[in-house]
Amino acid sequence: MNKLRIALIAAAGLAATPALAQDASEFTGPRAEATIGFDQIRFDLASATDGREKQADLGYGVAIGYDVAVAPKLIAGVDVGVNLADTGYSYGDATDGGELRKRREITAAARLGTPITSNTLLYGKLGYANLQLREDLTSAGVTSSSRNNLDGVLLGAGVEVKLLPNAYWKSEYRYTDYARGIVTNNVTTGVGIRF
Repeated sequence: MNKLRIALIAAAGLAATPALAQDASEFTGPRAEATIGFDQIRFDLASATDGREKQADLGYGVAIGYDVAVAPKLIAGVDVGVNLADTGYSYGDATDGGELRKRREITAAARLGTPITSNTLLYGKLGYANLQLREDLTSAGVTSSSRNNLDGVLLGAGVEVKLLPNAYWKSEYRYTDYARGIVTNNVTTGVGIRF
């Protein structure tokens, strides 16, 4: 009976160890990161008549942020970033048509996360994004260019894995709706450091 009791206590202790190790304070403080990944932009425009409604390319960016523990297993944070890509969308032809090209995307978001293991954080985010587009319109062989800034709502989710005491790897999905028929999807991965 004593051996059974000892075994049960040992098993309970082992089961409790990962829970104790899942401490939100391990994912706090200022941070900086660089990312690279899949950048897709979708244009649902009335003038786009050739059926090409979306394009994708390689995207990359940088961000800075700050996280605090608001509960033993919950962090809250903010981050701002700049994302660049050469993603574009063309319609028509060289005589009469147009092209929209992504110039840059600036984001500012709040995030909430919870550690799911001692070195892994799962989080969701909500924020604001500003997208700058370059538009080239060609009519009768004459091209004019303009730049437009669009404001959108950003939703995202990701996972952050601590590699070293001050370094981490992350993977994130972001969806941003800019209205006016323009939506971006980003799937990125990258590395960061905490200070």
